[in-house]
Amino acid sequence: MEERIFHVLMKEVCSEMDIKVKKLSYDWILQLSKDGKVRHITGTRFDLNPEATGDIACDKYATYEVLSSQDVPVIEHVMIFNPATRASLIGDEGIWLTVTSEFLKHGCLVVKPNYGCEGQGVFLCHNIKETEASIQKLFKTQNSVSICPYYDIKTEYRTFYLDGEVKLIYGKTKPFVVGDGKSTVGELVEELNLPNKNVVKDNLKELDLTYVPTVGENVDISWKHNLSGGAKPTILPKGELYTQIEQLAIRAGKAMNINFATIDVIETTDGSLYVLEINSGIGATIFTELVDGGAEIIKDIYRQAVKKLFQ
Repeated sequence: MEERIFHVLMKEVCSEMDIKVKKLSYDWILQLSKDGKVRHITGTRFDLNPEATGDIACDKYATYEVLSSQDVPVIEHVMIFNPATRASLIGDEGIWLTVTSEFLKHGCLVVKPNYGCEGQGVFLCHNIKETEASIQKLFKTQNSVSICPYYDIKTEYRTFYLDGEVKLIYGKTKPFVVGDGKSTVGELVEELNLPNKNVVKDNLKELDLTYVPTVGENVDISWKHNLSGGAKPTILPKGELYTQIEQLAIRAGKAMNINFATIDVIETTDGSLYVLEINSGIGATIFTELVDGGAEIIKDIYRQAVKKLFQ
């Protein structure tokens, strides 16, 4: 079995720093040791954040509440409990009044697991019927879901935040196919080497897969910006926009009391910036595969994080 890129980079970093690395719990835990000190990484979560902060970052609704309570611009989330498993947390009015109210307030809604990543199980709903169907689908496996308004996003950015500083910002371009004048959209999608086709398959239902784009015509195949679903990363150069996103990410990181995280920021078509979510797991496998020199960029961030672990 091929070794995970994260583990490869961590072993290289630790070798440079004379740190011993041991894999535990079926490779879920990396145990780092040096000079009598022992530190752990679970999955891609470094032992740098307070436990409560890590729990909050995993919860989309809790993250929204913490950030909004401190006036950080953040996408509004509303949590809906599953009546089958969380009935004691639901009032007498039930859940559908809240769902209907949110739809009437915002129009299009995004429905997603309250705990989740990589755009999986995330649905764009254009009417109440679609919203209800998406929630019911998620309730088969989830105790709660989050709903939030749909924003017309120009670009989504991922920032790498460490100890009060932003180390990297890259934008994510939605996945698309380019017409050749002969192939259908469906055929062009099949030719793509998508990291995870499950992320875009639900969106494909809304496309005319029999349509034949003209030569050079771009057709978006997903409204999501996840690299795992075929989005493309582009490093954002220093400049006014970089500074604005950097400042927002730092505000969010400090409000969360988090030390090491990726902070996702959206830029809407009207130029507004909002925090979308915060991730305490610092994986970047697809970025390293798609960006020239990406592995060295990420390795340097990991190197700085490991130094913090042993300070």
